[in-house]
Parts: sequence; C-alpha cells; structure tokens
Amino acid sequence: MFSLKDLKEYDSTLQILKGDDSLKFESITDSRELRSDCILFLKNKKHFLKLKDSLRDSMGAIIVEKKLHEKLDEEELKLLEKSFKTIALCDDASVSMSLLSKPFWDHRFSNLNEVVDGRQMGSDSIHPSAWIAQGAFIAQDVVIGEDVKIHSGVRILSGCVIGDGCEILPNAVLYPFTKLGKNCRIHSGTVIGADGFGYNFHQGKHLKVWHIGDVNIGDDVEIGANSCVDRGTFSATNIGNGTKIDNHVQVGHNVQLGCGVILCGHVAIGGSAVLGDFCVMGGKAAMGDNFTLGKGVQVAGGGMVNCDWPDGSIVGGHPARPIKEWMKGLAFVRKESLRKGDKK
Repeated sequence: MFSLKDLKEYDSTLQILKGDDSLKFESITDSRELRSDCILFLKNKKHFLKLKDSLRDSMGAIIVEKKLHEKLDEEELKLLEKSFKTIALCDDASVSMSLLSKPFWDHRFSNLNEVVDGRQMGSDSIHPSAWIAQGAFIAQDVVIGEDVKIHSGVRILSGCVIGDGCEILPNAVLYPFTKLGKNCRIHSGTVIGADGFGYNFHQGKHLKVWHIGDVNIGDDVEIGANSCVDRGTFSATNIGNGTKIDNHVQVGHNVQLGCGVILCGHVAIGGSAVLGDFCVMGGKAAMGDNFTLGKGVQVAGGGMVNCDWPDGSIVGGHPARPIKEWMKGLAFVRKESLRKGDKK
C-alpha cells in the first residue's frame, strides 16, 4: 500500500490540493471499478464527463492533470472535492500513470515465487480428482477444482483459480491471478494474463504502463490455440459464460466480452472494447480501443470497427458500415472499374 507522499518519490510533479497525503491506498483503479481504497487518474474533459455520473461520496484519491484542472468550472471542482477524500495534481496524467503503476506492480507481483512448484511448498489447493501430467508447473497459491485436466508443458502461475471440469492443453500459460470458471478448455500455446500493450511516450522514451488488473473467464469458455487474452490495466479483463474464441485471436487489456460471444480466427480487439452478449466477429475482423458493440452485433470477416454499433447491427468493410451499404459500395466500385477498363 502507498500514500501520495510515498508516490512523490516516483513522480516529483505531484501536488496535494486536498486531503491527507499520508493516507494509504491499495491500488490504482479506473472509472469502471471505482473504489474507496484506490487512486484514479483524470486526464481530459471527455474522461471527466464519462466519470462524473458514477461519482459518489468518500471515494479514494484522484490525480488530475493540471491543464484539465484549470479548465474545470466551479461546479465541476466542487463535485471532485465532494467525491474524493484526496485530490492531487500532476503535470501529465499519462506519464504519471506510467511512473506510479510500477510500485503498485512491484507490490503485487515482485515477491511471487514462480520458480518452486506450489505442490512442493504445500501452498496449493488441488482436488484429488484433478489429472495433472508430468512436466506441468503449478506455482504458489493455485486452486484447482474437481476433474480438471492439465497437460504437459502447461504453466499455471501464482494465485490462479481453475474451476471444475476445465482442461488446459500442452504449453498453455496462465499468468498470475487468472481465474477460469467451470468446464473451460484452453488450447495449446495460448497465453492468458500477459500485460496489455500500454506505453506513454515521454522525453524520447516509451514509458510502460504496468498492468495490475486480472483476467476473469466465465463457465464453458473455449479458447483456441495460440490466442492471447491480456490482463487488465487496473481493472479486470472479463470473458462471459459460453464465449468461444478461435485460434490466433488477440483480446486486449480491459476488454469486456459478454456471454456467448464468437470470435473467429485472427480477430483482434483493442483495449477497453466492449462486446455484448452473442456478438460474432468473422475471421480477421478487428475492433479499435474503447468502442462498444451491442447485443447480437455481427461483424463480417475482415471488417474494421471504428465506432459504436447498437444491438443487432450487421456490419462489414473498412471502416465497418451496415452490411447492405457495404455490399452496394463494393458493387459500385466493381461496376465502375469494369466500365473504365472497357474504355481502355
């Protein structure tokens, strides 16, 4: 746990406006999981407008970029003062996020023992019916349920929870604090819980954002070979019950997949995207950061989603458009290209 006074060692630009700078905080959070024992960053007005309806009294600490703080009106400033026990300023919220995430990452991960098998240390809880092949590594404080099958070469790192009836096939890797529900199947070469791709450019360097969120996977989920599900930045990446993910799929940090989602091969989903229940993305489709698909949205193979789409939409193309509009556009281009070709 760290106080803002402690964190000044990592970012000298921090200035306390309100509250006790010795008050300890458990972690960093984001607007999706506001908690009273955590620190939140606020960079721009768009973020503030998204945040303000979720605010309540006695939240933890907020670190506001100085440029934004100067732009907030009196009513908005009063809302922050009412909602947060501690308020601080920083020169650049993105840079501060990179600098201050490191001590929290160290606090959570640096002392984990990923060398000695937890079964030797006696720290694991493994059901007697679990089937674990030779050559599998199970780190400390892992919980493995009834009738689980773990194949050779699998690495399950500290603090993971594997629900009843799961099967993890050869050479898959679960990073620390990954949670699988019941009856999941994770195929060979898949990696769950690696850091998301998050960097902030500052003074000629790409500063890493240290990821401290988890990955939570529901029941009856299947993930194909050589796919990746990144851990959340500060709150969890979540995959709903019954979702099926094909081979070579990338699910970015903080992504929220609903129940029964289908992701076909080579799909790529950017960070903090949200897919409602029973969405389908065809092969090689992609989706940018922070966009939302409503329930039952279908994206044709190769489609590139660069905006939100409501429930039941069927889209395709680059950028993705309603499927009939996209197909009419293709027909027009084909017709025009043939017509001009005939003239030559």
